[in-house]
Amino acid sequence: MNVRVFFRFSLAAPIVLASLILPTVRSEETPEPLDRVSYYQPTRGTNDSPPADSLPPYDYTIQNGLYATVTALSNLEQPQFKNDEKQKLKGIPGCEKEMEVRVMWQGKPAPLAVVLLGLGSRGNSPMARTFQAYLHEAGFHVLTFDSPFLPAFSERSRHGVAGNVAAEAALVAGMLETFLKSSKAKGMVTRVGLVGVSYGGVLALNIAQLSAAGKTALKPTGVLALSPPVSLKTAAALLDKYYAEERWNYTLAELYGAMANHKPVPDGQPVPFTDGQMRAGLAAAFRQDLKDVVNHNDQRYKLNLLPKAGLHDDQYRRDWAETWTFTKFIEEMTFTYWSKKGGVAHLNQLWEFGDLAQVVPHCPDYVKLVIAANDPMNDPEELAKLKSDTKPGRLTVLPHGGHMGYLGSKWCKARVQKLFE
Repeated sequence: MNVRVFFRFSLAAPIVLASLILPTVRSEETPEPLDRVSYYQPTRGTNDSPPADSLPPYDYTIQNGLYATVTALSNLEQPQFKNDEKQKLKGIPGCEKEMEVRVMWQGKPAPLAVVLLGLGSRGNSPMARTFQAYLHEAGFHVLTFDSPFLPAFSERSRHGVAGNVAAEAALVAGMLETFLKSSKAKGMVTRVGLVGVSYGGVLALNIAQLSAAGKTALKPTGVLALSPPVSLKTAAALLDKYYAEERWNYTLAELYGAMANHKPVPDGQPVPFTDGQMRAGLAAAFRQDLKDVVNHNDQRYKLNLLPKAGLHDDQYRRDWAETWTFTKFIEEMTFTYWSKKGGVAHLNQLWEFGDLAQVVPHCPDYVKLVIAANDPMNDPEELAKLKSDTKPGRLTVLPHGGHMGYLGSKWCKARVQKLFE
């Protein structure tokens, strides 16, 4: 039974040291408030006006962070398109083969919005389609492609083992530079913006950092990161913890039967799942893609960390890949590969590429972030620290919404459409 059917999210976070002391997981029912929360919520029964940013009132209502996360896709529009087209990009620096992207054109010169998806998302996924609709409606050309973490992307790029966000950011920046030089893009793109979701949000921040340092010719003028994990290290620790402590309390069939195609209950009704059950489903969903990532990277880059495939059957090898955690993958594949290839001197440096406290201070002022206070991929104390250390106006902390649960809200649509404001 494939649990991905009901949890096709774009998370973030492959990773964490085995010796990491895991942060305490608080109940998502009553998230710890932050000292300064950036959101607008009108008082019931009044005519309060929207804030100066002219966004509508925050309209997402699910309070439980886990429930918001596991029902995220059910709140998306999932539109159908007939006017997007595939485009092959050749000669990308660092890529061995041509790469495929999807583009929705406006038919006239306009800004280009690039959607950077999460860990397991593809360029034609419901998540990608939703953001295409948001951005194309706002008057932008829209470009999407598969997550660099996926085997399909790596098979074409051959850029190296997945999970090195800095290397992936440099590669994606090169892809976009190549696209902008193409005959179709010349004269059609007036400026470039990035919308990153989850892992894609961390990727967008790293691209902005490269641009600010003059390490890429790409010059975005707007970057919006939605639900980027505050720390990939912590997010991975939490996923590994959920898997070890909760996953084996249920079979995949039980998780699928309870949560497949589940629609959120009306406001005021109790959540029909326990927190443990939702953590189990979340952990199982993310691990479904990981085994393919582990198997592919070991084979493609000849790491020989898995048993050799049999002459006619590699199931034994795949069974071994399925036992790997996010932590083990990053420590024993990603770091081992990149420490030898160059660019990563020590393991902590690899973690820092996915640590917002390290990345955000080096990003230009046009970079903006949106994170929900009860996102189950974050430690509330780390989020509060990031909030206090970040320039006013750069980070919006929503009162609730989980990990990407709020993406289908009217507020989020309006925020995405104001990418360059």
